[in-house]
Amino acid sequence: MPRHARKKSSTQTYHVVIKGADRQLLFEESKDYLKYLDILEYYKDKFHFELYAYCLMSNHVHLLIHHPTTVTLESIFRHINTTYASWFNSKYNRTGFVQDGRYFSEPVEDNTYLLTAVRYIHYNPTKAGLEKSPGAGYPWSSYHDYKKKSAGLTDINFVLELLGTQEQFISMHSIVPNDDCFDIHKFRKRLPDDVAKDIIKENCACDSVTDFQKLSLIERNKFILLLHKKGISVRQLNRLTGIPRGVIERLISKNNLT
Repeated sequence: MPRHARKKSSTQTYHVVIKGADRQLLFEESKDYLKYLDILEYYKDKFHFELYAYCLMSNHVHLLIHHPTTVTLESIFRHINTTYASWFNSKYNRTGFVQDGRYFSEPVEDNTYLLTAVRYIHYNPTKAGLEKSPGAGYPWSSYHDYKKKSAGLTDINFVLELLGTQEQFISMHSIVPNDDCFDIHKFRKRLPDDVAKDIIKENCACDSVTDFQKLSLIERNKFILLLHKKGISVRQLNRLTGIPRGVIERLISKNNLT
């Protein structure tokens, strides 16, 4: 399947998510989290990007970064991902992928959405049940740099200047986010075929490949887009509907879906 071009940010600012391959853990123990932060700091100094927020979860990472025009986002994460994967595989005497393919990125085009992303990132441990509220105990998040007003790994000044005071930062995190933000769950593994078949039957009233192919072209295209939005992968749509993969990919690309 051809890769879709990444959406570019006019501000050079992105919310980035890195997943563990096949949902495996990226971090087995505290030393792994610390090593990742060391690598992040090294390449932050090397490439001169700014880090506005981060959160390291056991099987995925959230980063909010602003990079200079002298280096690409792709170059930054190629170095970070390769360095950590090499170290992780060596430590645990394993081979193969550590991260799940390419990182996921979402452009941040304005300061309002930047603050939305900051709050969303810091709420990850709370949503996962690892702490009662941001900063209440989970150690692998940039929330603590803001709480201490410490210019550690996180570049806190820009966000604090937008908010005005540290108290405003804390107040912002007192509101449980209900934001349509970049969500790791959008990138879940593909659905089992039996679940995908049930979704097709429920939404399209089609019990077989033959039934689906009898649909009009307008209905067929409408249902393909709907089913993809509901989590059915391109390969599954090809296999379960009989529609050529290239047709499905072009339709999805034309409608700006990923």
